[in-house]
Amino acid sequence: MIRVAHILFSSELGGAEQVAINISRNLSDCYHFTYFSPSGPIQNSVMAERIEYQSFDPKQIIKLKWEIEATKPDIIHAHDFKASFLANFLFRHIPIVTHIHQSPLWQTTCNLKSIAFKHVADKSARVIYVSKWAKESYIFQDKLTNTTVIPNGVDIERIKELAYLSIPTAFDLLFVGRLEEVKNPERFVEISKRLLVMFPNLKIGIVGDGSLKERLQSLIRELPQISLLGFQSNPYQYMARAKVVLSTSKSDAFGLTMVEAALLGAIPIAPSIGGIAQTTDELNGIVYASDDALLASLRDIFSDELIYKQFKSEISKIDFTKYGQTRFVNQIRQVYEGVLNDD
Repeated sequence: MIRVAHILFSSELGGAEQVAINISRNLSDCYHFTYFSPSGPIQNSVMAERIEYQSFDPKQIIKLKWEIEATKPDIIHAHDFKASFLANFLFRHIPIVTHIHQSPLWQTTCNLKSIAFKHVADKSARVIYVSKWAKESYIFQDKLTNTTVIPNGVDIERIKELAYLSIPTAFDLLFVGRLEEVKNPERFVEISKRLLVMFPNLKIGIVGDGSLKERLQSLIRELPQISLLGFQSNPYQYMARAKVVLSTSKSDAFGLTMVEAALLGAIPIAPSIGGIAQTTDELNGIVYASDDALLASLRDIFSDELIYKQFKSEISKIDFTKYGQTRFVNQIRQVYEGVLNDD
């Protein structure tokens, strides 16, 4: 059986991590996957899917090289920039698939990072971008000949099944994501505070864990309307009962959470940045350019039942098959087959 090693540098479940899990679960009939990442909550998520998992210490890179080589991978699937830089530095004779889930500002200008990534991309067997925007925003994109765009896919039936396994608290406004700077959960709290001035009885939830957890705890200490729910292996049960799922990300190349939210009937709202804005617009959600514009939209939704139902109606018209897992998995399979044939 063909062996694939996923390499990721996050220890928590997020969009890229869920993508790696979905690939491993859906291609297990002809590929054996090993998931490498720093130790953390992600381990439980991976092992729950019966995917082989190995943790590593980011400070012990040579040991990581030995551990990956011990699995005898035919392909290394490196997710995002850090893993891609590392994989291309450590391995010369194993084809590497570089999978870019982000769209950081540095890739839009000529600098040391963007120049270095040009070398990494050239050395990779394939470079996958999760959105057309993420690909085209890279300053040296026209110099690359091995790129492809594969929008993320979701397991529609499985998500719907998980969403109704239990009946948790229903929230009016929900944040779902890692509590890290790139997701900007502090902005979510500030928006929530302003919203609670207008609607003091709203129930607001934050699903996720990360380095900003203690900071958020201090920010919401005097706000009983806001619940910090921590990491949830099944966030869908909360999303299915939320009126609005709000992203405050500083950078997001696709917006997988927006697709999941809309699929479960919540109104997706995202900032006007990169791929997440394109995705949210396609879902008939709301894209905002400023906090004031966002608050105006939220005020309308929470004060006027007719407006809320109109948004729900527009979302229900979306054909979610374009975001389906089958299309996504088949495209990944084609990439793997092409890489092996090239080799």
